[in-house]
Amino acid sequence: MNRICLTGRITKDLELRCTGTGKDVVSYQLAVRRDKDTTDFINCTTFGEFSKILCDYCQKGDLIGVEGRLQINSYTDKDGNNKTSYDVLTDKIDFLQTKKENKKEEVSTPSISKDEIVLTDEDLPF
Repeated sequence: MNRICLTGRITKDLELRCTGTGKDVVSYQLAVRRDKDTTDFINCTTFGEFSKILCDYCQKGDLIGVEGRLQINSYTDKDGNNKTSYDVLTDKIDFLQTKKENKKEEVSTPSISKDEIVLTDEDLPF
């Protein structure tokens, strides 16, 4: 079974293209945190109606979840070197968080230490 699920942030603004057969497509990278200090940049491609929706509602920095299959392509570059590329062909997308939602508004909240709290018997509900 070839199935992959990723959650990450879009690394650049999306651009809808059209294939030679007239199919809509968008290619993009997701920045996916592997651990506290490491981020992987995964190439993804979305076709058809999902690609239009993705371009209409998402932008650089938005957090999305994708599901699809991993496709491995081997090719020879213009200098004659053998190359391999990895791409996730997505068939499901979840919109998780926009870049704007990620920015926290600074709100001043008072800090209270446990030494400052005084309770009496009247404060207890039982």
